[in-house]
Amino acid sequence: MNMKRSTVIAASAATIFAMAIATPSFAATATSTSTSTEVKAAHLHASVAVTINGVPSTVTNVGQIVRGAKFVAYKLAADATAIPATQPTSGGKPAKVEANVNSSNVVSYSLKLDAPATAGTVKLAVYNAAGVGTLVTVTTDSTGVATATADSAISATYVAPTAPAFGEGKGVKGDRGMGHGKHKGDRMKMGRG
Repeated sequence: MNMKRSTVIAASAATIFAMAIATPSFAATATSTSTSTEVKAAHLHASVAVTINGVPSTVTNVGQIVRGAKFVAYKLAADATAIPATQPTSGGKPAKVEANVNSSNVVSYSLKLDAPATAGTVKLAVYNAAGVGTLVTVTTDSTGVATATADSAISATYVAPTAPAFGEGKGVKGDRGMGHGKHKGDRMKMGRG
């Protein structure tokens, strides 16, 4: 471990020393300096109401309920007046379901959709996990306020979330082994006994 640390420190010192020597020569030839920073465009969202059906009475955690409702949004042509008869197999983006709690502690759900960053309109085909879809129009006005309107009610039937299959990504916490290779009772004993 000390060998690695010494090597890293030596390489860092050599780099700093080389930059200190090279910097004055750059200054002699430079006539002006300009810097630019990349500014990310505003990312807007609009929400539209959704209904989640078939939630078992044993599921009371709002986070688990929203993970059990799956929706996919597909961008359509600007002049689209209807969604494709069958759900497309590519080009979709999962849409996030959010829970909203009002002052009376009543929970409602909404679908969070991407909206144009500048004034404009985008049309989306939104499908639930069963392949039932609706046309959603998302509009951003000149003041940057985004709204979404669905042609019909959007709903999904709750499906219990499952852990990914082996090799498909992270599992549920606790399914990741016992401490990253260190198992209880495998400590090396130093000294006496």
